[in-house]
Amino acid sequence: MQSTHQETNIAAALSFVRAVEAMDGSKMEGFFAPDVEQTEMPNAFKPAGQVRDLSALKSDIGKSKGIIEQQKYDILNTIAYGEFVVLEMVWHGTVVTDIPPLREGQKLRAQCVAVFEFREGKVVKLRNYDCFDAL
Repeated sequence: MQSTHQETNIAAALSFVRAVEAMDGSKMEGFFAPDVEQTEMPNAFKPAGQVRDLSALKSDIGKSKGIIEQQKYDILNTIAYGEFVVLEMVWHGTVVTDIPPLREGQKLRAQCVAVFEFREGKVVKLRNYDCFDAL
């Protein structure tokens, strides 16, 4: 049985996922610690990976509006332990405009794991492992 503390952290992690789906960085206010570090592990679109601070994270979420639409995360599993929440998800999105090698209308899918680390109710670290299906 999970504690109320863990349930609160899970709810916060799921709120982040819904903000990403909506491509609305403003929905993240109060969710992250000011010194948060988000690490996107290497993947098909970011071969070297990327590390972002809060400002870059919010900005990049907004930039996705001109590239992707109808994005959705299907939550497969949720695990909470201490100050950590792990979400296993499948992401789906549709490309809005041609950006080679992507084509307008192309459907994308990725198997994802997100690891959230909390401190005093705020996310201080977020690691994303996104494995995109073949393009």
